[in-house]
Amino acid sequence: MPASSLETIVSLCKRRGFVFPSSSVYGGLGSTWDYGPLGVELKNNVKRAWWRSV
Repeated sequence: MPASSLETIVSLCKRRGFVFPSSSVYGGLGSTWDYGPLGVELKNNVKRAWWRSV
C-alpha cells in the first residue's frame, strides 16, 4: 500500500474517532495509538465475527 494511501486512511480514522495517538491523550510515546469509541466497537465486531467462524 502506498504511503499516501495509508496516511489518508489514518487521517480519516483519526477524524472519525476510530483511533487517537496516545501522545495526544496521555503525553509520551508518539508511535502508539488508542482506540476511540468507534474503534472499540469495530474491534469487538471483528472479534465476535472471528469467534463465530471458529
